[in-house]
Amino acid sequence: MNSLCTSAFRPVAFSLGLLLVMATAFPVPSGEDSKDDTNSNRPQPTSPNQTENLIKSIFLEISEVRNKMCGNDDSCKNSKEALTENNLNLPKMVEKDGCFQSGFNQETCLKKITTGLLEFQIYLDYLQNKFEENAKAMQMRTKALVQVLKQKVKNPDEITTPEPTTNSSLLAKLQSQSEWLQTTTIHLILRSLEDFLQFTQRSVRIM
Repeated sequence: MNSLCTSAFRPVAFSLGLLLVMATAFPVPSGEDSKDDTNSNRPQPTSPNQTENLIKSIFLEISEVRNKMCGNDDSCKNSKEALTENNLNLPKMVEKDGCFQSGFNQETCLKKITTGLLEFQIYLDYLQNKFEENAKAMQMRTKALVQVLKQKVKNPDEITTPEPTTNSSLLAKLQSQSEWLQTTTIHLILRSLEDFLQFTQRSVRIM
C-alpha cells in the first residue's frame, strides 16, 4: 500500500516542482503594472537568483541520472572514457564566445549561452528514451533559463535555433547506436551539459 502511495505521489510532486521553478523564473507582474499598457510590453527584470536556481536544479537532475546509471560506483560517475572518442557536435564554450573573464563580452556571451542551450534540446530528447522524467525536467528548466537570459540580450532575433530536419537526422543517428555506445553517449551529454552550465553560471555572476 505504501509503495502505491509513493508511486502515485511522485508524478504530482514532480509537476509541482516544475511549476515552482517556472514561477520563480517568470514572476507574475503586479496588478498595477498589468494595467499600464506602456509597461506591459517591457521585459520583466531578472535577478541572479533566478538563473542560479535554474542552473542548480539542472545540476541536481544530472546528478540523479548519474546515480541511476552508476549507483555507488564513483569511477563510473567520473569516467572520462566518453570524452576520448566521439563524433558529437555538442555545444561548448571557446574564447571567442566572450564568456571567459579575459575578453568578456556580455552580448556575445549571452547569445552563445542561449544558442547552446537550444542546441542541447535534441540531446535531452534523446535522454528521454531511458530517463524520461529527468530529461523532461532538464528540458523545461533549460528552456526557462533561455527565456530568462534572452531578456538581457539586446538583439534576441540574432539567436539561432537549430533546424528541425537537422535535429531529426541527429536523433535517428543517436537512437541507432549499439547499447554500449548509447550509454557512452549519455555520459558525454551529461558531462558536456554540466560543463556548459558551469561556464554559464560563472558568466552570469559577472554580468
